[in-house]
Amino acid sequence: MILADHMPNMKGAEATIVGAYDTTVYMVDYISTAGEKVKNHKWLVESELSPE
Repeated sequence: MILADHMPNMKGAEATIVGAYDTTVYMVDYISTAGEKVKNHKWLVESELSPE
C-alpha cells in the first residue's frame, strides 16, 4: 500500500515495485506557475538508467 500522498488519489493505493536502480535522482525546490512553493521535488531521467 502506498503511503505517499504527493499526487491525487495516490495514498492508500496498491502498488508493486517493479525495479530498483542505482542511478541519479534530481531534487529541486521551485515555485509553480500557480505560485505554490514546491520543495524537494524528485525525479529521474529514464534515458539515464542502464539497460538490464
